[in-house]
Amino acid sequence: MKQIRAIRILMAALFFIAASACLILGPQVHPMARAARSLQITLSAAASTMGVTLVWLLITFIFGRIYCAAVCPVGTFSDLFFRLRRKIPRLNKPFSYRHRSKWPVHILWIYLLCILAGVVVVPFIIEPWNMARNMATAANPQLIDSTWATIGRGAATGIAVGVLSAILLILCGLSYGRSFCTRFCPLGTILGFVQERSIMHIEIDPDKCISCGRCEDNCRAQCIKVVSRYIDSSRCTRCFDCVADCPAGAIRYQLNRNRRPASPLMRKARNHH
Repeated sequence: MKQIRAIRILMAALFFIAASACLILGPQVHPMARAARSLQITLSAAASTMGVTLVWLLITFIFGRIYCAAVCPVGTFSDLFFRLRRKIPRLNKPFSYRHRSKWPVHILWIYLLCILAGVVVVPFIIEPWNMARNMATAANPQLIDSTWATIGRGAATGIAVGVLSAILLILCGLSYGRSFCTRFCPLGTILGFVQERSIMHIEIDPDKCISCGRCEDNCRAQCIKVVSRYIDSSRCTRCFDCVADCPAGAIRYQLNRNRRPASPLMRKARNHH
């Protein structure tokens, strides 16, 4: 199971490099740069990207949030600072389970209503690919002149938004890992709804779990609750750290769901939490 995390990291690195090249140097620099752009979900441009969006919904239904794990440049950008967090003793404190918030649904409704109403400024600010484009203006200000010009703003607005987006993602990465992806990103929320019913899923085997807490301590989505052997599938970003790091092999990425009844001890733990 460790190999699956290695594959995910390799894919994320390749897509992030390709996306960065596309955003800074232009899509003509390499076929991978064009591919990285073509594979992004951008509902604000649904007329040209609906096919890609439907494919990602299908992939998510089968495998989970692979888009968030390896293809989205904003997710990988957050992961870079999550890794930096682990190198800083003052910041490298264990995570704990966080209950699902209502904010993601509220943000999703605002985002969708703005798209339907033609208020494109909100998607330009909060959509992951557009966030990456805004951040790239620091290296190539001409990149999104035409984009912001459509709403009567110049590249300076895009640069300011890009700086603020970078600060937000850095703070989220250093403090809470993938909290932007699980609490603020509207596309992450949509994919989370689909992932809840995905065919492949991550599950804790209560008979093998030794309650070491390692998975919960390191979960960048704060979606694992060891005491009740629970993983909130809607928020899992498929980093596969828990699968690879579990010393007892109790966490599996699998097809079949464990329907065995919990032991009396575990039923008691659930009742108290």
